[in-house]
Amino acid sequence: MKLPSLNHRLSEYVRATWTPPFSQPLPSNADQYASQVSWWQVARRRALRELNLAWHGQGPLQCTRIDLAVHRRVLWIHQGTPQVGDSLMDLAARVLLKGRVERLDLLTDAHLLGLYRHDDVFTQVASSPADLGGPYDLVLLHGTSSRSLKDKLGNFRRVPFAHMQGFYTGPEFNRTLFGFYRLAQLLRSPLGLDALDRLARPSMQASPDEEAAIERLGLPVRSIAVALGGVRDWRTYTRWPEVLRGLRAAGLRAPVVLLGSDNGIPMRDALQAADTGLSLIDRVGQHSLGEVHALMRRCALVLCADGGLLHVAHTADVPVVALFAGLIEPRFRVTAANRTLSLHGKTTVDDVPVADVVLSALAAMAR
Repeated sequence: MKLPSLNHRLSEYVRATWTPPFSQPLPSNADQYASQVSWWQVARRRALRELNLAWHGQGPLQCTRIDLAVHRRVLWIHQGTPQVGDSLMDLAARVLLKGRVERLDLLTDAHLLGLYRHDDVFTQVASSPADLGGPYDLVLLHGTSSRSLKDKLGNFRRVPFAHMQGFYTGPEFNRTLFGFYRLAQLLRSPLGLDALDRLARPSMQASPDEEAAIERLGLPVRSIAVALGGVRDWRTYTRWPEVLRGLRAAGLRAPVVLLGSDNGIPMRDALQAADTGLSLIDRVGQHSLGEVHALMRRCALVLCADGGLLHVAHTADVPVVALFAGLIEPRFRVTAANRTLSLHGKTTVDDVPVADVVLSALAAMAR
């Protein structure tokens, strides 16, 4: 019998890092990624992570399923992901465990705790193992990087674990769908593809104080929220004055609520100086993410470029017009459960024509 060649073995070994562990189709740019990456570097990275797990005696503890009769107290370790949007997408599938386990706790980075402090699925959230109650029957280990493993090995070394993302890394992919498909696989869930897709969207809850703070604003009914600013130039839309003028010319009279962090202040100033013909309500740099979530839920539409506030808008379950560009295709961020119309610019979000944004906004409002 002919033995597989070294190249064939290498191919199988590295392809597993960009091939999902489930059967459902996952939107990704895996083919493009595979054509550009060094397969030897990918193999080395996977091998080092496997050796790290084996060296610390984790191999026998790995579970290939979540047994709800045994795994009643679960800890989800999700660390090393600084972006708000990635966190919301990665953890969206927690709803599949709602009411099915005794407790589901979260260990994550400190700056993300505000997203989940008032969650209706996570029992307790913390950035330090010392702040968790425990004990646990199972750890859901999101990744296998050294950062992800640090607290597992340091504080929960003997607790059985299951991989969520595991060794899958590299391509751009739909993180929300990945989480739902993977958790359904671990649960041996009977839910089919259509049912999972209908559920697959991020979620969060504002605190009662955050809800009350937004209620006190007394926002006009049918307001439109516009998320300003951005961290990267190619994902920062600068044509909002033209868009608002276009909406006004099309007959829109709704007030516009301006949202964003401090990097949205220059665009806020530009909009206030522009003659858009629409009433502007400035809330830039004045709210927590929970308050932004509560505010968006009171709006008829959210306009935004790809970024953290897009995913907060998805948690609010409101109509959204979202702008993407370059290698970030809408299918990597949006699911069928989102009420989102997506536009894509070739290189930057400013490549999206103003007329297309206006027409999409009107269509979303009409729906």
